[in-house]
Amino acid sequence: MLKVFSSLAVAAALTFATPGFMPDSAAHAKSALKVCKSKVPSTGKLKTWKCKADVPCCVSHDLGMYVCGQPMIGCL
Repeated sequence: MLKVFSSLAVAAALTFATPGFMPDSAAHAKSALKVCKSKVPSTGKLKTWKCKADVPCCVSHDLGMYVCGQPMIGCL
């Protein structure tokens, strides 16, 4: 019985430790980002930051905030 459980544990560990498992998810995470850009009015410099692809880039020049929004809500 112990031999069966240990075999299942080894098989489960090997399933998640395959070389193709991590690089695919890492590549997907990189492609799921977008670069947001906005010109700061006071200095004229270009401000850049990264957000997920499914969220909007939010800018508040009055507050000096350059952030990512929420998928369903947008920018508040």
